[in-house]
Amino acid sequence: MNRGIYPPLAGALALERRLDVLSHNIGNVQTTGFKKDKPIFATVLGQTSSPSVAGIDLFPLIEGLPPDRSQGVLAFSGEPLDVALQGDGFLVAETPDGLRYYRGGKLHRNAAGNLVTHNGDPLVGKNKAIKLPPGEIAIDSTGTISVNNVTVDTLRLDQVPKGVDIAKVGDLYWTVPAKTTRATETTVHQGMLEKSNVNPSLDMVELIKVTREYEQMQKAIRAMDEMASQAIQAGRVQG
Repeated sequence: MNRGIYPPLAGALALERRLDVLSHNIGNVQTTGFKKDKPIFATVLGQTSSPSVAGIDLFPLIEGLPPDRSQGVLAFSGEPLDVALQGDGFLVAETPDGLRYYRGGKLHRNAAGNLVTHNGDPLVGKNKAIKLPPGEIAIDSTGTISVNNVTVDTLRLDQVPKGVDIAKVGDLYWTVPAKTTRATETTVHQGMLEKSNVNPSLDMVELIKVTREYEQMQKAIRAMDEMASQAIQAGRVQG
């Protein structure tokens, strides 16, 4: 068997996964608060009975997909319940699956008067879900909420402790670590939204580059396959 076909095959699979990630990122360029994924590549040594020749048994793979939590651009919306965070902090929402971090920013007041996310999950204040009475809402840079100039609650703002990982769980939600830390250096901007941190120009260039690399891997696979077919045909003729 021609072992040379396996590295380009593994490379094609890794590039295909990279294309999926890039397409997903670019598809969310207009999603408020979206944080793109950045694949980490690695190589593994294949388990063979014979020695590796010129790295022929080194296989590329995607080792992980850590999210890029870098700041997105803040855009003015003018809506009083839109909030953008500048800094590393997260809002905290109470969902059916427990507490979740959130940076979506497009908030609403439901029929019961609770301040909720786009999914209808209540945001957490000092101790519990935030309830807003009717009136003019103002949210200052620390997350303190006032209605008709009367303070009603303060947005809970957490940040991820150093050395701790959190993961996306869908709908712009993130897992909450076991030990939480208050975000003291995060600024709240009322009437603004944080845009996706995807750079469409750079990511489109990367998408084109990876597509071309994927096509080269396909050509290499076809060449290896043709060589194997020719070898088999030659063996039959000689036999």
